[in-house]
Amino acid sequence: MAEILSDTIDWSAYERETEAAVKVRPAHAFADDLQAEFAQKSHSQKSVMFSTKLRDVIEFRPGEVTCWAGYSGHRKSMFTGQVALDLIVQRERTLLASMEMSPARTLARMVRQAFGVERPEADRLRSFSAWTDGRLWLFDHMGRVAPGVMQAVCMYFATEKQGRHVFIDSMMMVCGSEESLDEQKQFATDLCRLAQETGLHVHLVTHCRKPQSGAEDKPPTKYDLRGSAAISDQASNVITVWANKPKAAKLKANPCDDEALQQPDAAVTVEKQRNGAWEGRIKLWWDEASLRFVDDRTSPMEPYRMAPA
Repeated sequence: MAEILSDTIDWSAYERETEAAVKVRPAHAFADDLQAEFAQKSHSQKSVMFSTKLRDVIEFRPGEVTCWAGYSGHRKSMFTGQVALDLIVQRERTLLASMEMSPARTLARMVRQAFGVERPEADRLRSFSAWTDGRLWLFDHMGRVAPGVMQAVCMYFATEKQGRHVFIDSMMMVCGSEESLDEQKQFATDLCRLAQETGLHVHLVTHCRKPQSGAEDKPPTKYDLRGSAAISDQASNVITVWANKPKAAKLKANPCDDEALQQPDAAVTVEKQRNGAWEGRIKLWWDEASLRFVDDRTSPMEPYRMAPA
């Protein structure tokens, strides 16, 4: 089953100095890396979110940080949970550090997404637990965690578990105060450096400021993130997740509103992609029973293909 990283582990051995030594190396030392830059990857070699339209427009590359942003209550965590599920299907060793939700609750959401149903049978729960071996880890901690400890957890996962992806949910559980701009800037800097040094892809969930008007009827941009601008400036990718709450309000008033039914339930916008060509917005629909985001209203809710290791 998915392995739990206990909160009792001594992280001090993995804590890092805030200033790393400068590494000066001759250009020929990067010959293999240079070849890799120009090598054509097959689609199966890329780490992507294959279950939505993002599959063709963004890759989650080693050594990068992706910032997932959105207003409170707009299903950021639900969406990133589906991203994580897609990655572990691709045998990407993934750690979920969700400090706002218990591991059991996190897994319950993921199981619903995996099987496409609201209440999976007991045998499916057992098969999912077995299937996650060597693919999925969870950080067993709720509440705020110090930036140094969070970095140590990432370093531990990279070095001891050969990890590939870490999801930190959320920034405010690491740097709690929006006024601590220097702390946020330092954490963003350290996280980017850690990703580059270990080859991890770090997925950082952040919140957006509530608009001055109070209305959340339009998707936010990378300029709406709470706290330090360094978060979006230093991240390789910035992606916003927005729930179409005006549509939900219309359907609550009239479930048969055809015009509202035609509208998407969510908009996911690639606001920044440093090492990719595409930036733009995709429209998605939401299935309540499975907690899954899909490409259109008619997409069938079929279970994921969970091949054995």
